[in-house]
Amino acid sequence: MAKSPVRKNKSIEPIVSQWANEQLNKMSWKNTFEQESLNQIIETALKNALSKEGGVGGCRVDAQVMLKFGTKEIPVMIEYKGTKGDLEVLDKHNLINIKTDKNEYDFKTISKKAVNGAVYYASVILSATANPYSEIMAIGVNGWKDETEQMHYEVKAYLLNAENPNMPIFFKESSDLSFLTQEANILFEQIEDCQKTPEELSRKHRQDEDRLEKVLKELNQHLRDESRIQVNHRIAVVTPCIMAGLGVKNADGSYKVEPLKPEELKGSQEEGETDGDKIFRKVVQFLKERKIPDIKQQHIRDSLKAILLHQRLGLVDETLGYSPLKSAYKEVFDNIIPAYHLSGILDFTGKLFNVMNDWVAVPDGDKNDVVLTPRYVTDLMAQLTEVDRNSYVWDWALGSGGFLISAMNLMLQDNKNNATSEKERLEKDQKIKSKQLLGVEKLPDIYILAVLNMILMNDGSTNIINENSLTEYNGHYAYNEVDKFPANVFLLNPPYSAEGNGMIFVQKAFERMKSGKGAVIIQDSAGTGKAVEFNKKILKNNRLLASIKMPVDLFKASVQTSIYLFEIGKRHRENDYVKFIDFSDDGYTRTNRKKASSNLSGEEITRPRYQELVSVVKNGITPDCVFFKEGENYVLDKIAIEQIDEPKNTAEKKAEIQEHNAKVGCDWNFTQHKKINTKPTLADFKKTVADYLAWEVSQLLKQDDTQGK
Repeated sequence: MAKSPVRKNKSIEPIVSQWANEQLNKMSWKNTFEQESLNQIIETALKNALSKEGGVGGCRVDAQVMLKFGTKEIPVMIEYKGTKGDLEVLDKHNLINIKTDKNEYDFKTISKKAVNGAVYYASVILSATANPYSEIMAIGVNGWKDETEQMHYEVKAYLLNAENPNMPIFFKESSDLSFLTQEANILFEQIEDCQKTPEELSRKHRQDEDRLEKVLKELNQHLRDESRIQVNHRIAVVTPCIMAGLGVKNADGSYKVEPLKPEELKGSQEEGETDGDKIFRKVVQFLKERKIPDIKQQHIRDSLKAILLHQRLGLVDETLGYSPLKSAYKEVFDNIIPAYHLSGILDFTGKLFNVMNDWVAVPDGDKNDVVLTPRYVTDLMAQLTEVDRNSYVWDWALGSGGFLISAMNLMLQDNKNNATSEKERLEKDQKIKSKQLLGVEKLPDIYILAVLNMILMNDGSTNIINENSLTEYNGHYAYNEVDKFPANVFLLNPPYSAEGNGMIFVQKAFERMKSGKGAVIIQDSAGTGKAVEFNKKILKNNRLLASIKMPVDLFKASVQTSIYLFEIGKRHRENDYVKFIDFSDDGYTRTNRKKASSNLSGEEITRPRYQELVSVVKNGITPDCVFFKEGENYVLDKIAIEQIDEPKNTAEKKAEIQEHNAKVGCDWNFTQHKKINTKPTLADFKKTVADYLAWEVSQLLKQDDTQGK
């Protein structure tokens, strides 16, 4: 007997539409349905966009609502579906993702899922040139009938804002639309609150990092296998390709410097028309329109010119049929540029350098990962130093600029929270980017990456300096011999091959500071004997506040590291206590960096631990602490500061003083202060007896079993 064909569930979208529209019509909010629009601005934005299937003709939203409270308006885009499973699609990071890795809309998903479609409409409006809205709500409504003809409805609402128009923030999940009927002041307060610290933001960072790591590894492979560009030339090729591929936009979204199109690179041998010449001209225009200081522009041009113009990379390769530069540029243009646009203001070249690290001759770079500090660690250290809108932050071993990026983000957020007007906020933002951040980097290749990173963060890279921090840098602003940089925050991951494992950087920088906070992540050996003389000098005018033991596998070479936090300008006294913290278990699970697409997992566990760590450093152990326990992974103790003259009397006192003197400058790590109690307690005795008796009973039972057989 032949089997009956499986019947595909029939969509009941018309029923869902009627059910939802009846609810909307009972509300006081202005609403419109499929053939109408709320206003001309929204209508124009939707009309000029591709349809949800990706074709011409614009978007037709199932329903639109305008929420209003006072002078503020929030449009709501609503999309209906009528089949079980058609509410939404989340990616592996639990995000609504409407774009592919190529930065192209994923119309296959947008057209088939209610939430994804509504999010697309909201994103289109927010991205429109004339958009006046700071946020838009996207609601997906889905319904279906089960085998008993019982109706089921599901509703999910997300918010998108102008700062992150492609990052939906979860707002509500419901079985109907009644949440829109709340009092306007309550509803708008909920809308504001859900955007303050969205879970999606950290997930988006992880998504961006995964995407970037993937395309950058593919770029690395491409440069090696197809373009055949030498390792020592790759940064000088990729950096200008990124600048040429980004272009520079006007405020209205039009280009003042058009991105170079790959087809414009023809491999010409005509003087001034080689592929290298064309990329170089775009770089010159890029730097000029980004208003980079003239001296810095010249420095960057000189650094890139030798590779772009004086190598044969711009000429046609007979095997390829086009120039190696075109091969590299097309890969950047097709894959890296879309990934950057999707990533927003993520520390882009920090991730770029993670791949490029193998291209640069960094002293001991393969042993201690001196250049790249993980983003979550730079964020942590910026928080530990209490960076705010009035901080002046410098880093004397800049790498790709990760510390300055973390500091800048905190400063801009603090300014956003505390500025009294939009004019004040914008003016202060500009000052933060141009006057309150400074980095020094000795290695030319790394310097170019740091400059690119800060340019992409829109700070102008004004105060990124290509000098030796210890022998050349004079403590002034870049290209300014008059004004000293008034630093009050110091952040550093030094080259551990420098004197004192790198503590010489801390000593020299602190000598140029009057007050503030400083944090350094450094090998544990710097606090156990390798930097004694530097440590003694540092403590004469700076106080050690905390010593935090970090995970052993934090860096790829598995070096033992700690973060030392200092209060600058205040002498450390013998009776000052230091917070010693064991953070070797930060919650992350790390995998083999070379084989895994992402070497971290466990973010939901780590976030509260990192937040609690910042609180413990600031306030000590409190009743709210969950992860940190007194005597276990937190110890409050003193360190040895000064040598004591040995007495001429008792041998016991002399031995005690010798032990003290041996600790001076060498007792800065958690393991030296954790108290291990070797005295047995009554509970220990009872447990031992109980364990022995249990063992005796088990032996007797075994004996009985043997005799019974």
